[in-house]
Amino acid sequence: MKKSALLWLAMAMFSIGQANAQFGIQAGPVGILGEAFPTADGLDKLGGALGFTAGLLYNYPLNEKINLQPALNFVKKSWRDELENLSTGDLEKTSVNINYLEIPVQLVFHGGNEKGFFVGIGPSFNFGLSGKRKVEFNGSSTTSDYAFGSGVGEEAPFTLAINAMVGYSFGNFNINLNFNQGLTNQPSDNQDQGNVNHLALRLAYLFGTGN
Repeated sequence: MKKSALLWLAMAMFSIGQANAQFGIQAGPVGILGEAFPTADGLDKLGGALGFTAGLLYNYPLNEKINLQPALNFVKKSWRDELENLSTGDLEKTSVNINYLEIPVQLVFHGGNEKGFFVGIGPSFNFGLSGKRKVEFNGSSTTSDYAFGSGVGEEAPFTLAINAMVGYSFGNFNINLNFNQGLTNQPSDNQDQGNVNHLALRLAYLFGTGN
């Protein structure tokens, strides 16, 4: 119910009409800070590797220097590690991939010019979609699902986060770096989850003419 209401809110924001409002697309790499999830031998943690993100955004001017910018992003987070078996020399590969739907709603502050730096901040509503853990060794692989839910050892499917952004606009194109930090349903000391944080470097293109 909560997820449906937020999706309807995002769609309503995207449908608001104004002459200088802009609809856009964006994509780029995702990085995760720190290590998480045990390796196949249970002796170490997987490093944060690059994932990716792609999505839609809506740029709605509130005044000459502030825009309201909701977005709807798919975010894939990835953790990977390779271990060499000392007795056989074979590589044992472990990977965890988790997919999220991210809905940040940010206030974006800019200088009122078509080109230049901008910063943004606001809440982000993150929803866990699916995930897989895969272990490959000696030509065979084992895959298991990453669990979302309210049970022991499961990650809650909804996370309220805060998103901060800094970027530069070249006109209709812009590049922006986002840091997303989870606030609710964070893991305890002995549990690993994918909803803690991520960095996203996005290249965006905005259709139409803004401020």
